[in-house]
Amino acid sequence: MIEAIVGFKGSGKTSIMVDEITDVANTKDTNVVCIEYGKRFNQNIPYQVRLIDIAEYPVRNYRELLTFIAGVSAKDHDITHFYIDSLYKIAHSEDRKELEIFFNDLEDLTQNLAAKFVITISDDPDLMPDNVKRVIR
Repeated sequence: MIEAIVGFKGSGKTSIMVDEITDVANTKDTNVVCIEYGKRFNQNIPYQVRLIDIAEYPVRNYRELLTFIAGVSAKDHDITHFYIDSLYKIAHSEDRKELEIFFNDLEDLTQNLAAKFVITISDDPDLMPDNVKRVIR
């Protein structure tokens, strides 16, 4: 399952994500991974969450991010939730066609994973590709 939180910068997307991560992390039998760009969440996320600063890895586009997610999933089969904050920063791209392809590829990947994905995107929700619009909260 994939969900997107889309809105303009400063609209509260990250706050929504941090609150949800905290709630989910305090639930029994969850294994949460949070991918961020830069060390923004260190003080805000419960210690149980595997916090990954993607800036420490050679991920520079959507394809590399997808490969990274697949690698994390292959290593740890019981991940229940993936949170990805600031997708455009992580992928170094605001190209909506590339975003559309990424969401299609992620959908294919999630067919073999039990994890839920929640992704924040700083952009106009009305301008999102159809496959992203379908999963916006």
